[in-house]
Amino acid sequence: MKSFLMSCKLLFFRLSLALLALQLSRLFFFLFNFHSFQSLSASEIFLTFLGGFRFDIWSVFTIFLPLVVLHFIPGKYRTTKGFTKFFSIYFTIGIFVILLPDFIDTEYIKFTSKRSTFDLFNLITTGDDTLTLIPAFLTDFWYIPTGWILLSSGIVFIYRKYLNKPLPPMELAIKSSLISLASIIVLAGLFILTFRGTGYRPVSLNTAALYTSPPGINLVLNSSFTLLNTADKEELELKSFMTAQEAAAIFNPTYTSGKVNQHNPSNVIILIVESLSKEYCGYYNDGKGYTPFLDSLFSESLVFENSFSNGKKSPEALPSIFAGIPTLIDQPYAFSQYANNNISGLPSLLKNHHYQTAFFHGGKNGSMGFDLFSKILGFEEYYGLNEYPDKNDFDGNWGIWDEIYLKYFAEKLDSFQTPFLASVFTLSSHHPYSIPEKYKDKFPVGSLPIHQAVAYADYALRNFFIEAAKHEWYKNTLFVITGDHTSINDIEKYNTRVGTYAVPICFFHPSDTSLNSNKSTVFQHTDISPTILDYLGIKENIICFGQSLFKKSKKYSINYLSGIYWITDGAYYLLFDGNKSIGLYKYPEDVFEKENLLLLRSEKKQELEQYLMAYIQQYNERVRFNKLTN
Repeated sequence: MKSFLMSCKLLFFRLSLALLALQLSRLFFFLFNFHSFQSLSASEIFLTFLGGFRFDIWSVFTIFLPLVVLHFIPGKYRTTKGFTKFFSIYFTIGIFVILLPDFIDTEYIKFTSKRSTFDLFNLITTGDDTLTLIPAFLTDFWYIPTGWILLSSGIVFIYRKYLNKPLPPMELAIKSSLISLASIIVLAGLFILTFRGTGYRPVSLNTAALYTSPPGINLVLNSSFTLLNTADKEELELKSFMTAQEAAAIFNPTYTSGKVNQHNPSNVIILIVESLSKEYCGYYNDGKGYTPFLDSLFSESLVFENSFSNGKKSPEALPSIFAGIPTLIDQPYAFSQYANNNISGLPSLLKNHHYQTAFFHGGKNGSMGFDLFSKILGFEEYYGLNEYPDKNDFDGNWGIWDEIYLKYFAEKLDSFQTPFLASVFTLSSHHPYSIPEKYKDKFPVGSLPIHQAVAYADYALRNFFIEAAKHEWYKNTLFVITGDHTSINDIEKYNTRVGTYAVPICFFHPSDTSLNSNKSTVFQHTDISPTILDYLGIKENIICFGQSLFKKSKKYSINYLSGIYWITDGAYYLLFDGNKSIGLYKYPEDVFEKENLLLLRSEKKQELEQYLMAYIQQYNERVRFNKLTN
């Protein structure tokens, strides 16, 4: 019994050291992202750190499970030097591994607004861009690997100085064997309890809402938990908030387009600008920004005060923009098990009406999975770096400089039959934010590294439109311009739950002055495809989780991040944890979530909640059972 108790004591100190490491990495994460948690009081921050222990225990049990079990298995090997060395090596590797995701997310979360989930590995392994850019990442964010190595090494030092001891002897006797068996059974129970919790559902990302208010979700979690917890994600949970008939009456994704307008078959060009946030556009910020050309174009276009993306990563933009499918799961839809579902992709639909369709991206083929998912959407042709004629124009990081590639794009369209649908996804405003050497002194540097790159991208778009205006197809082309997602920011209102999705969405047609207004209505990426179909007067029966601008109905924007859904109608926004509402705030007056109106605005809560529940119920069933086409 003495050996057993000594083993328990040694195990307790070893696991406590690992838990301490995770709390210290959480502190590092907190300090480097302090601006994201300013709305939390000191007591809330303390409780958030305290609540984080639940997720830390989950991670530690998962990573160190073999060591935990070996503490209670009897045998002569327990006291050998070789076994003690094995423990030391395993603990060392385990500490470095368990801390690495936290340190990566300390910076990466500024781009995604959430802790990394397992789709990060899909992103890394899709193409070789990430591997190529590792030196740039290490240079720009040198404090991340430095902090990781210092903390990990410090924890390992403490282990080797104070805890690197042989296990107490425990012979293969009946008594000790029974104690070991009982210990393992108890450990198994604790392990199950750790994974499932005390409720009916396993611990998951949205369990974090039990321990903190929504702004603290990313602080209470740790990144090794979010990665491992989503590694083998179960199928979408079917929801039964209401009957199918009731859900369809509130939100029906089935839509027949082409009933409103009757235009000539215009060409369509969709320009997706990497990381183009509203924050960078002077048009939305009293003239203070880095996009003078876009600002002038917006003044002659149909734009929206309340326009949002439906994702925080580039691969999430394609399903939402071209098929009206938002990412309401913990990984990009395009990387999920549902990516091969049959969908009502805009390219497929327009192809039925004799449109030539093509997708352009100046990056390496395979980058972000664009080449594969563009085919699922129905694009007939894909033009990537492999198809680009002069590899000398490579920027050294991602692909071809925006200015050069957009000129190539405009010239290539001359060979297309009309009408056509063509989309180009730019890349120069992606980290590491490089611009051509000849322009180093041309554009304002700004307060963030991305600002100069955005100014260059804007300049590239200006030159593209100058070039495009020379071509015959220009005057009969509908242009749609938007950002794929937001990026790093330094204006506080954009560093909020709703603000991190605020991207411009613009419709411009050189020959149609009716598209010249600034609408206050809510508009999101999933609304783009049905709006285009209606504008063109093309009749199709589609399944879409967006609404056409021309459909006479109230508009909403819906998003999901780290287990929490949010919906806004432009006046309020509601937070929902998958089962119940947890917050209601005025928009845009209370984007910092100071006053929760959940109990004070019951009618508004009911309206937003019912719509959101109907939306989720339809989404989960249709995505899970491949019911995304008529």
